[in-house]
Amino acid sequence: MRFRSWLSGCALTLLLATPAAADYALPDIGTAGVQGLTVERERQIGEYFLRQARGALPVAGDPVMNEYLTSIGSRLVMAARDVRFPFTFLVVVNPELNAAAFLGGVVQVNTGLFHYAENEDEFASVIAHEISHVTQRHIARFIEDQSQKTTLTTAGLIGAVAMSIINPTVGLAALSTTMGVSAQTRISFTRENEAEADRAGIDLLARAGFNPMAMADMFEILLAKQGNINPMYAMLIDHPLSGVRVSEARSRAAQLGRRRNSVNPNYDFARARADVRYMGVRDLNAMKRSLLGNPYGRSANYLNYALALICYEQDSTAEALSYLDKLKGQQDNIFVLDLRTDIDLKNGRAKEAAARLQEPYRRSPDNEALALNLANALKESGQTASAIKILKRFTERHPENVTALSLLSECYSAQRDRCNAMVTTGELNALKAAYPEALGAFDRALSSCTGQYSRDIVRALVSQVSEQRRFDDAIKEQMR
Repeated sequence: MRFRSWLSGCALTLLLATPAAADYALPDIGTAGVQGLTVERERQIGEYFLRQARGALPVAGDPVMNEYLTSIGSRLVMAARDVRFPFTFLVVVNPELNAAAFLGGVVQVNTGLFHYAENEDEFASVIAHEISHVTQRHIARFIEDQSQKTTLTTAGLIGAVAMSIINPTVGLAALSTTMGVSAQTRISFTRENEAEADRAGIDLLARAGFNPMAMADMFEILLAKQGNINPMYAMLIDHPLSGVRVSEARSRAAQLGRRRNSVNPNYDFARARADVRYMGVRDLNAMKRSLLGNPYGRSANYLNYALALICYEQDSTAEALSYLDKLKGQQDNIFVLDLRTDIDLKNGRAKEAAARLQEPYRRSPDNEALALNLANALKESGQTASAIKILKRFTERHPENVTALSLLSECYSAQRDRCNAMVTTGELNALKAAYPEALGAFDRALSSCTGQYSRDIVRALVSQVSEQRRFDDAIKEQMR
């Protein structure tokens, strides 16, 4: 399913729950406050990062890619130790080979990682490594270390480190100029913790049922590109490699026993989707010719799904369906169902798409791809009341899902329900830290909503978002 963009031409699906009773008091802003940083404070700081990322990064509003990444991340988190809070996993549309972690259990993964990781286990090894940076508290320890060396407050360091992930040019300038922290100091500190994250990540891979040797295999891919100045290999800057580090990873994995790599077809589909839609391919005809002329090294699942995506983008929907039909035993797969839904909507068959999705949704109502595809098909077929019912159920469990909220806002607007449309619009803007727009939408909601109960809800939202804004502004002020 493809949705309209919300920020800078990039679709969103970013994750932030803001409980009504949340206390947005700043963390200790003394020079050494991280050792006393509570779990709740770290969670709030993670939410701050998410809001800032939403305003600056092209976070993918792609339900099937999000569902897949979350499934891999959740599998790893369930096997991890020292997990202090729920993790949030973001797909960022960026062809560079990179991933990053932040306080509060936030892990962002570039679409380029799907392109370069040759199998699901290698892909999972990068996620395991980033999860380990969080569980081992490497970022918190870095902030603690730097807060003892500078006069900058903890809040200011937190804001600058967040910016160094979201916008490395601006963020590293803030660390090196405003704060007197050199970029080399940051990288040296990272190197100091890489071995620990490697060990914990390899153990985590094994406990989660992945091939523990996959991290060393991924390192081999990166090491081969070590001297390459191509900016696509940003991970080599953030995670510098050496032959010794690769050998140590192989040695540790060997103690755990090598396993066969995963054969999950969803990785083939996710990789094909990233290659066609998110790697900036300019000539789809050339890509199609290449896949047809040299299919070796690619699975049948990858080839047929990639070709179906290319044909869909070229409006050759009958040919796209012919490639999907070749995916034997995969017709109920969410990647296949998603593309079939796109094809149906493009051909004006929204009712048929909705009918096909009903049974899979009944079996898995909490699946993001199924819920949002069905709601979208219902909306496009004029069944907005049914779409709203599905979306309300989904957002009750996932109030932070921007893609679901954006679709819900469209449904309310289609029903001319200005009150709920404005409330949802306000929530969407608050999730991306667009506070004037959020408060403006809530103000319009107050003029549209009838009944004391609904107006009281809007006023409570205004109070909550205002507190959230003060929290964000206070951190930014400490960066100056």
